[in-house]
Amino acid sequence: MIRLRTAVVAIAVAAGCGEVVEPAVETIVVSPPRANLIAGERIQLVAETRIAGDLVVADREVRWSSSAPAVASVSPAGQVTAVAPGDATITAIVDGVPGAAAIAVTGPVASVTVAGAPSLPMVVGASAQLVAEARDVDGRLVLGRAVTWTSSDPAVASVSSDGALAARAVGGPIIITATADRVSGSRGGIAVVAGIVTGIADVASFVERCPTTDPAFVAIQADFQLRENGVPVSTPVACSEPFSAVPATQLTDELIAYQVLRIAYYLSQGTEGRLPWTARALYDWMKTSIAGINFKTTPGQLYCCDVIEGRRYFSMSRLDDFNRNAKRDWPGLASSLDFFLHEIRHTDGPGHTNGCPAFPDPTGPPGCDATYDLAFLGSYGVQYWLHAGWASGSLHIGLRCAPPADADRYLTAHAAAAGDFRTRFVTAAPPPVTPSLSYGGPCP
Repeated sequence: MIRLRTAVVAIAVAAGCGEVVEPAVETIVVSPPRANLIAGERIQLVAETRIAGDLVVADREVRWSSSAPAVASVSPAGQVTAVAPGDATITAIVDGVPGAAAIAVTGPVASVTVAGAPSLPMVVGASAQLVAEARDVDGRLVLGRAVTWTSSDPAVASVSSDGALAARAVGGPIIITATADRVSGSRGGIAVVAGIVTGIADVASFVERCPTTDPAFVAIQADFQLRENGVPVSTPVACSEPFSAVPATQLTDELIAYQVLRIAYYLSQGTEGRLPWTARALYDWMKTSIAGINFKTTPGQLYCCDVIEGRRYFSMSRLDDFNRNAKRDWPGLASSLDFFLHEIRHTDGPGHTNGCPAFPDPTGPPGCDATYDLAFLGSYGVQYWLHAGWASGSLHIGLRCAPPADADRYLTAHAAAAGDFRTRFVTAAPPPVTPSLSYGGPCP
């Protein structure tokens, strides 16, 4: 935008008389275009006169007026004074062309409330955006006020200058206070509990997306090779969304495996140093333990591991149509993930034994972990730990973001799975699981 004084603006001279014709005004732009004031405050408005080509010219007379002088008055120089609560339009006119600014006037701040508070309790590492709403005595929203935020215990949950709340350590309950114009409002009862905030904020929506379109798909393919009877699978994987409605011709073992690995990739976020069986993050532990998956055309195969070209592969039989169809939504995919992790745990964990409630015969097949020991968790212990975490909310995947009927179904499935795995321990079986949606965090 170019600024010109009227005296140096291109001049048109009327034919035969030499009369100077000033360029016609096209628009008037008033700045700021809107303002929120408290009665008694003042603000200076500026009117820019623009001609053709969006050129700004000076030295044009501006006439100012207010649509509601009892709300907001304006001086001949464009200074606005807030008089009483209400709304007014301030108009600037140059050569008959108007421009306007909207003025909202309220009374002084009378109350402050804290909105946008998180679901409670929060899990260590979770965050939420808080908003302070200031209102006058008549309940009008007072905008444009500077807000100061404080936490009663920043070591447990801190709050930034813009209201971003961060859960930092187990503790509480704490109080978060917002202050505007010396008037304060608070949100109390914020407790922080132990748990893991993963990279999955809404698992119901997450599993409807295809792994093949995810930015992580290239890394997943590089980290895990799929084979059939030891031979690399070369057939391209196709997928169409939503995943739950993918055609049967696309719902292959390979597509299901990639979806399960995609879940593991995002579930891994926040798990480094937090898993009871490894110091690594979940996905890093998986990819350093095995090279991929070896699909077997022989039925009844599920074990770890086949060693192919010097590297270990988790092996499993190809699924039939019925079992593939069961992997369209979260409960089915979760059951595949827990079996993947069960078998991968055999690369560095304890083996199985017998004598547990599920396999009580001491001379029968081994189908038990000797004990539930977080210091040396077995394969069934890993499965129990996963489902207990999902059901209780200590391993956050956003179950509360699902439609209520689905959330209830997911919780029921996880609690039931955890209950089944409790029967797989000879001694020190873990505790029963009570399903809970108490923690969720913000839904995307």
